Amino acid sequence: MDTIEITLYGIFGILWFLSAISDYAHYAYFWQLKWYRYDRFKDFLHTKQGRQFILNYRFLKRPFLILAVLAISLHSGILAVSAMGTIYLIDVLYTCTLIFRRKLRRPKISIKILIILALSLLIEPTIFFITSEWSVLPIILLLRLFIISVVVLGIDKATGILKKAYFYLAKKKLKKYPKLKVIGITGSYGKTSTKEFLANILGESFNVVKTPKNINSDIGITRFILSTNFEKKDIFIVEIGAYNIGDVDLICNIVNPTIGILTAINEQHISLFGSIENIQKAKYELLRTLPKQGLAITNSDNKYCREFLHQLDAAVQTFGYDKEYNPACILKKNTRLKTGFVLEAQIEKELYHAEVPIFGIYNALNIAPCILVAKHLGMDKKHITKRIETLQTPENGIQVFPYGKATVIDDSYNTNPNGFKAALHFLSSFSSKKEKIVITRGIMELGDKSEQMHNSIGEEISFVADEVVIITEDFDKDIRAGMHEKYQAKATSIHDHQELLAYIKTLKEKDVVVLLESVIPVGVYNEVTPKT
Repeated sequence: MDTIEITLYGIFGILWFLSAISDYAHYAYFWQLKWYRYDRFKDFLHTKQGRQFILNYRFLKRPFLILAVLAISLHSGILAVSAMGTIYLIDVLYTCTLIFRRKLRRPKISIKILIILALSLLIEPTIFFITSEWSVLPIILLLRLFIISVVVLGIDKATGILKKAYFYLAKKKLKKYPKLKVIGITGSYGKTSTKEFLANILGESFNVVKTPKNINSDIGITRFILSTNFEKKDIFIVEIGAYNIGDVDLICNIVNPTIGILTAINEQHISLFGSIENIQKAKYELLRTLPKQGLAITNSDNKYCREFLHQLDAAVQTFGYDKEYNPACILKKNTRLKTGFVLEAQIEKELYHAEVPIFGIYNALNIAPCILVAKHLGMDKKHITKRIETLQTPENGIQVFPYGKATVIDDSYNTNPNGFKAALHFLSSFSSKKEKIVITRGIMELGDKSEQMHNSIGEEISFVADEVVIITEDFDKDIRAGMHEKYQAKATSIHDHQELLAYIKTLKEKDVVVLLESVIPVGVYNEVTPKT
């Protein structure tokens, strides 16, 4: 092999590597975005954004080039290799255009991502060296999404064995602390806020430990248990998430809660569960696992929460506004304040009155179950009220901050139909003299309820806001369809991240109120959030 051949093979290898790493990083970005879950990735492919993922150069144009290479390979191997090199070069140029237009998708670097990319990259030359056939290269190129998907799902299966070991060790560790009282919290929304409020209210009377931030998965909770010292701890508050029937039951089998809070049930993630009944069944797993001497607490205003309470072994206490369902904690009409709201709740003959220093009257439904737990654990009314008045807005709760002359309401953490409408209600509390703008992508994973839900949200927006900016195609049409013309709310579509950033910057010198609802592009979010 002479120098020219070595050089050509070297160039070919570099072009292959750049083509492969670009493709696999692109696919890995979306797998990471969907938490490496097949059900979430599959649901994504059914969205408009998912269709855009498919209908691009990699799937729409490149296959024709590959077919041409396969045809050439039947007649000339050398020409086929040259043609493949040309395709790799086109791939590199395509990637360069994405970089130039700031549209390159790449995953956040982690050990898992590096393993996925390394294994995916390793598979291609392995197949080539095993077959020693240049004709396999175009076929491999066609199969890159399949290859990385097999790697992702294979790693998931392999880590399943490791997970079981973690679960066993975590359960064994908690058994060493028989006096530790475990409180589980689940629901379609409100889990994290309720957890944070409960930890604050109990924190002065008890030694409390809680799962941090938004960690609520089986492996996240397990790792936290294994890394935490529970010596001298009285209470362990566990936030429990679910995307499948059995998820909550699995976590409960590890932590064995004696008190369970079911915050609410709605259509959030219905596309993953298949039906609202399946969501209800999954969330109810917490209450059904409670022992006879335990306590189940839930929202009596929510029909899905109250439906099967009569089937539970544990004692039941409920909270809500509607007296028809006889809640143990009756919420009264709450009054909005400049820096929060006045909470009024009645338990038997005791009236709890507290000035809550956080935004959003909807938080009354997150505080009410905490009052019931605190009372159950022996705290008196005066102490509970005092602790409520020290509550702080959770990291994931609605945040309000200035952006130049504008006011930003940040509710981008975790949107759901009820939360979206609560945020709109909060937006409506601002002066009518201020222009109100909603920036949203809509709500993911609502399945066949999506159109109906987004129509309803569009209607709410038209009542409250002057303009809605819709930042993806997925729910653009459905939100617009729900808007009432008589309210003259304006709908604007800005699907390009750079255009959205430019638009946001124009609001900085305006006296407007901007609601960020659902996931916002990182560059835009970093622009508006306060610099620390």
